[in-house]
Amino acid sequence: MLWLNGVEKGFGPQVLFEGVDWQVNPGQRVGLIGPNGAGKSTLMRIIAGELEADKGAVTAAKGLSLGYLPQELHELRDVTVRDAARQGLEAVWAIQRELERVAERLTREHDDAALLARYGALQADFERAGGFEADARVEQVLCGLGFRADELDGDCGGLSGGWQMRVALARLLLRRPDVLLLDEPTNHLDLRSVDWLCHFLKGFPGALILISHDRWFLNEICTHIAELSPEGVEVFVGDFEQYVAALDLRREQLERQRKAHARKVASLERFIERFKAKATKATQAQSRAKQLERLQAVGEVREVETIHFKLPPPPKCGRVVLALEDLHQGYSDDALIYRGLEVQVERGEHIALVGPNGAGKSTLLKLLAGAVGYQRGARVLGHLAKPYYFAQHQAQDLDLAKTVLEEAQSSYLGESISQLRGVLGAFLFDAEDIKKRVAVLSGGEKNRLALVKMLLTPANVLLLDEPTNHLDMGSREVLSDALRAYPGAVVLISHDRHFIDAVCDQVWEVDRGRVTTFAGSYSEYLERVARGERPSPLPLHGERALTPSRAASDSALGAGATPVSADEARADAKAERRLDRQRQQELRAQRARALRPLRQAAEAAEAQVVALEERQGALEALQCDEAHYADAQAVVRVAAELRAVQGALVAAYATWEAATLAVEEAEARASEEEA
Repeated sequence: MLWLNGVEKGFGPQVLFEGVDWQVNPGQRVGLIGPNGAGKSTLMRIIAGELEADKGAVTAAKGLSLGYLPQELHELRDVTVRDAARQGLEAVWAIQRELERVAERLTREHDDAALLARYGALQADFERAGGFEADARVEQVLCGLGFRADELDGDCGGLSGGWQMRVALARLLLRRPDVLLLDEPTNHLDLRSVDWLCHFLKGFPGALILISHDRWFLNEICTHIAELSPEGVEVFVGDFEQYVAALDLRREQLERQRKAHARKVASLERFIERFKAKATKATQAQSRAKQLERLQAVGEVREVETIHFKLPPPPKCGRVVLALEDLHQGYSDDALIYRGLEVQVERGEHIALVGPNGAGKSTLLKLLAGAVGYQRGARVLGHLAKPYYFAQHQAQDLDLAKTVLEEAQSSYLGESISQLRGVLGAFLFDAEDIKKRVAVLSGGEKNRLALVKMLLTPANVLLLDEPTNHLDMGSREVLSDALRAYPGAVVLISHDRHFIDAVCDQVWEVDRGRVTTFAGSYSEYLERVARGERPSPLPLHGERALTPSRAASDSALGAGATPVSADEARADAKAERRLDRQRQQELRAQRARALRPLRQAAEAAEAQVVALEERQGALEALQCDEAHYADAQAVVRVAAELRAVQGALVAAYATWEAATLAVEEAEARASEEEA
């Protein structure tokens, strides 16, 4: 369906790639990989038709539609999130507009049989195109990519670049072209949105070409891996892990062949050297010499450059390095994100913060770093704790007048400049790049330099917000290896599941102002959640407190008071049980009050579904009556109402399902708390 023949591209004297011959077949999901600077995005733009090749051609099957998501896009303004995404269903809206035009003509030309037939055909086309479910699909895709329902009618101009990229991705996914071209689609997504996109692309019926540095994503999605090099494209069948295994096997085979070749050459050379001067063996020696000339060299074993980098040893510190105590934080007392939050980070813990978009992960990381204020409570820094906070906009603190090497040296305490150059190289700064002024670097390059500075600075608590952004796969491996071996504490946010699994041994789930801890990797956390294992959230302030009578007793004993008598102890125990019963009754009453509006919303949604289903049945029965078609205006009016009812019914089903799910989740939480 898509063919590349002899494609070549260069910029000035530098040739990125040449002789690219590649065929993409229907249903293939291809991960396009290669070293930094190999030209992956350039090749993607050539395939998309946005850039011309210097040589060769790209040929597509007749009528093939392509959809391309670049890394950078033009800013979206003066259009709502919903309307921008709806543009992906332009074919559906074109049918709807034609339906409306034909309906308007029918109001004037009642008896035009051809017009009635045209109207019926358009209705069938609209239904086949999914017109009745179109708006529901728009909401589903936008919500899957992290938007809340109350954000869909906001202006795209107020969104950050990352959120605008999500809108563009939603529009493209709704188009459902024959071939999807996605350049780093997960860069601006959180973990849940990445999971949703992964599920969507697995069900995508067309072909897919994907550039990504996320190993987990490539493993989940890809059926083929295409490796781009200056010599062209080589395609491997399988996901990324299978590609790595194939390379390892090839490397082993080439190494065995190289050793066998070397032994053969050495044997021939020994024979020639030994017998070339002997008349009786001269003919055989000449034969061996010709054999040696004909012996072809074995291809070079492609070595993968591996950089091992260790973080500076963390300064010694106490067991607890950071803690938040009875912390209240938000825009005001009426709009708090956290109420009475109590968390602590201990020396050596490697923690991943996960949770839905808007749950407060970045806010929690900033609170730990002391980067934002709070209304009440305390942020407690442990004994000799030295935290380092890496924000997504850390690059703003770089000295623009320095070179890359000079700026990195400002944080480097080591003596070996070659080691520093190696660290910079691991994060994609080559010998020429390190001479550049910081001012001329791109946004991604500045972020990488800021990350290098952080890694070179001695600290015992690292607080990292999306540290893998703008890193290729090799750099991510270097970073994950360094962090995994780091004996200090790490708290991080990342959308790269493979990176989280490699680095973290603990997960903090952040949701609705509560923090729930899980021991183990992110994959183990997902497995436990899938099995329904959900430990209680970390307590808010006061939840660890003793009951009043027990607390008073402990306080008295601590002060050296005389222990209470047996009768007094029994009376205290009876009073405690009575207080416990009262508290349980109050909690049940609170849960019932909290559930009441959810149940009412579910009942109202169900009633709406029933009413719409009844109206749909009445309209469909009317259309089955032959007498109905004697009135052209009635035909148009009923058909239009039926379309509206069917569209409303799709939305009503979704509302009912969401309301019912909310009730079930609330009841489950109430049962867990009571247990």
